[in-house]
Amino acid sequence: MLYLRAKTIGMDYFIGIDIGTTSTKGLAITRKGRALALERASYPTLSPRPGFQEQEPAALLKAVMKVLAGLGRKLETPPAAIGLSCAMHSLIAVEEDGEPLTNAILWSDRRSEKQAVRLRGTAEGRALYEACGTPIHAMSPLCKLRWMQEEAPDVFRRAKRFLSIKDHLLRQLCGEYLADISLASATGLMDIRKLQWHPPALEYAGIREEQLPPLAGPTHLLTLNNKQLPALFQGVPVALGASDGCLANLGALALGPEQLVLTIGTSGALRTTSREPSIDAEKQLFNYRLDEELFTCGGPINNGGIAYQWLSELLGEERLSEEAARRIPAGADGLLFLPYLLGERAPIWNASASGAFIGMRRHHGPGHFHRAVLEGVAFSLYHIYEGLATGAREITANGGFTNSPLWVQVISDVFGLPAAIDEQEETAARGAAYMSMKAGGAIKEYKELLPLRKKGWVFEPDKGNHKVYQKVFERYLSLSAAGFYSE
Repeated sequence: MLYLRAKTIGMDYFIGIDIGTTSTKGLAITRKGRALALERASYPTLSPRPGFQEQEPAALLKAVMKVLAGLGRKLETPPAAIGLSCAMHSLIAVEEDGEPLTNAILWSDRRSEKQAVRLRGTAEGRALYEACGTPIHAMSPLCKLRWMQEEAPDVFRRAKRFLSIKDHLLRQLCGEYLADISLASATGLMDIRKLQWHPPALEYAGIREEQLPPLAGPTHLLTLNNKQLPALFQGVPVALGASDGCLANLGALALGPEQLVLTIGTSGALRTTSREPSIDAEKQLFNYRLDEELFTCGGPINNGGIAYQWLSELLGEERLSEEAARRIPAGADGLLFLPYLLGERAPIWNASASGAFIGMRRHHGPGHFHRAVLEGVAFSLYHIYEGLATGAREITANGGFTNSPLWVQVISDVFGLPAAIDEQEETAARGAAYMSMKAGGAIKEYKELLPLRKKGWVFEPDKGNHKVYQKVFERYLSLSAAGFYSE
């Protein structure tokens, strides 16, 4: 992609910063959506004990600084505004002066699994889910705090505040403690309708409201004033922004329930944008706030591209061929894959679930296994779709799986909906830049940006394959519900 300097072309531009699980990305775009520059900085994930997943707060701040410095060198003029996106469900305990007592505990951390299992399915757990919209799971800061209270009491007692990664970075970059309502809606601690910290959740977690940052809307503006930043960025307005999942929908300009956004990278997710939450006590779909008016509803899966990667490593890449898998009929000739290699989140919420191939026959070869893996992941996402109250007419497909035309076609056939490739890069960072446009007054409504949508190739569903998949999905549901393949 050709990038032009803002100084050269003489226009205002906006930056979206996305603090992700493996790296921070910074994307600079014009008001008309044209990309000017992209910067990335990565950092390691630490696993000091089995099930623990952490990152050093200092490394996260360094990455943001590096991204901004790189953008500054390329663009030479300050942006009109910056918006922030961040991965959900993180937790950092800090002292009075803001110094971290812990590393950032990530969404993928499983240390509070015992607490989550104990709470899920109880009347208290159902009430907390219905009020706060966050599934009862080890990923949730609600359960992480309960774990800390029970199993790390010294740290818990010493902590003055409990922050997300973004909360901590805002303090370092702008000098204020604030939490945006989007990330807060993914903590399990905020009432998603009242937009305030939820007293019963705080009581369960064992904390006081003053130990959490004050809440503010995603377009609330702060000012960069960290002396380590390049002079170019001093005094630049910063929109609090939202969570990465919500901003990925905004970046794809999926602004209504008629459009599903389906992402498959290492893991996967299915999301839609709605004015009302989709509360399902059994499937526990997430209901996160994009802003004061809109929800992003859906569910995450643990097993997306990682399932194909596993198969590739098991059989060897040379034995897998997309063309061979394409020649196998829908339903993989009776071979069915339950894709629970890493346990599963939505919609079964069983960290102990394990994967399986069912219906294996002597004639099944690599092409059958290849197709069955693609179909199994598609079924797990369709299982989430069943619980969403949506009149979807189209799927926007993004993530690494879009490099596989067969996989996108399988998704289209399973859902019975057209699947359009999203050609926008770094959709969460782009969504953060769009949010900064609104915060800075460049736009009044996100719908003004709809002409910027860029759809690539559209895959139309095969009606015959959809009928086949409806029958295979019934089999998938019965095996998944039986729990036979769980420890």
